[in-house]
Amino acid sequence: RGMLPKSYVVFKWVVYAIATLFLCALQSLLLNHIRVLGLTPFLYPVLPAAVAMFEGSRRGAVFALLFGIACDLLLPAPFRGFFTLIFPVAAFVAGGVAERLASRGFLCALIVSSLGLLLTGCFRMFVQILSGGQYLALMARITLGEAALTLPALLIVLPVYRMIFRRCAADY
Repeated sequence: RGMLPKSYVVFKWVVYAIATLFLCALQSLLLNHIRVLGLTPFLYPVLPAAVAMFEGSRRGAVFALLFGIACDLLLPAPFRGFFTLIFPVAAFVAGGVAERLASRGFLCALIVSSLGLLLTGCFRMFVQILSGGQYLALMARITLGEAALTLPALLIVLPVYRMIFRRCAADY
């Protein structure tokens, strides 16, 4: 395959951005209202990991960086820049894992999404350690609980990003 026009590449990433906005709206309008034992699903770390699963670690990390900046502007976090720091790392790791697996189906999505959620939770705990670290056991339970509540949402996230990847599949 030859080089694709830049407009095609821009179109593909605009479609990913629109789909991500749709999934963020799902988080805001639906998932934020689900409470199980005081916990709520937390879809945001799953999204850059899922994109990286399809697009690879480098492209996924760039997407995650931009998504992290948007999340830092809009969401509460332990400190400014939290999502900007952790999402690219999580996407890079997720993309690297996905590149080594034969299939990029539900099992792969489950693995990379779990990594995204766990890395984000571990980073929260690291920040907590730096600031006194009194509630680490509670934070670990929250991280695992959020992951358990969030991973079923892959049944929505995976088809959305898979469709974009398949419809816009081309090497560039």
